[in-house]
Amino acid sequence: MIPFTRRRGGPEWYQDKRVIKAAACLSGCAVITLCCGRFETVPYSNRRHFIVLPPLAEGFLGKCFFARSKIELASKILPPEHPDSVRVRKITMDIVRAAERGLAGHLDRLDWEVIVVKDKLVNASCLPGGKIIVYTGLLEQMEMDAEVATVLGHEVGHAIARHVAENITKFMWFVVLKIVFLQFIDLEEEDELIDGMWKVLFQLPFSRRMEMEADYIGIMLLAAAGFDPQIAPTVYEKMGKITGSDSELQNYISTHPSCKKRAQILSQDRVMQEAMELYRKARADKDFLLQG
Repeated sequence: MIPFTRRRGGPEWYQDKRVIKAAACLSGCAVITLCCGRFETVPYSNRRHFIVLPPLAEGFLGKCFFARSKIELASKILPPEHPDSVRVRKITMDIVRAAERGLAGHLDRLDWEVIVVKDKLVNASCLPGGKIIVYTGLLEQMEMDAEVATVLGHEVGHAIARHVAENITKFMWFVVLKIVFLQFIDLEEEDELIDGMWKVLFQLPFSRRMEMEADYIGIMLLAAAGFDPQIAPTVYEKMGKITGSDSELQNYISTHPSCKKRAQILSQDRVMQEAMELYRKARADKDFLLQG
């Protein structure tokens, strides 16, 4: 038997470990994509997107981050019986019930939980799986329930649209393609160059699109919950004044579009008419229940 030996001058794919590494990364990612990935339709916007992360994994991820947040913010979390906690929980449940009526079965995977944190931060967030954090700074600025509902509707919109899972899917492919790219390109500052290209060409445009999609879903949920959707554009105008994010430059250098642009989009006739139709139906249903 002739012993096998590797000799110089053999096939390039066999000799070059970089090619093997790149092929392994692409193959592994392709297998994960084929086994776990699927196309889904985003409610309300009807946009099709590809998701690799299963709903259970997404929910587990949200629970882990939420548990860690509760530990870090423990001294600032208001008790459940605090008026602010009661108010936010009621508004949230109004929005969630409206979503459940319109999206039967779609929200079964979400386990809603809300905490209010005593902090001057004018913000709210919704982690995967329906875990919501609201800061009292937002409540101080948004005195009307409909204003708070606008912000919460936006955050719930992110959860319904599974934006975190979509971002994880995109980032997974970015990491793999980056590894492959670096096998063949030897630049002194390759990491900064590639990361910069990813941010400008993909991350920022997609993030802004997701934010506007969450705005759209949010105003529909706001209306379906019985809150006047005409208040939504004014909320974003107010947020722009509070955060100073009204410049046109914001549209290009931030993950969020400017509040001015967001208000303009929500004020469009097509969007507002659709929202008002849901609002009138919600009010009619509520009046019918009261009469009964």
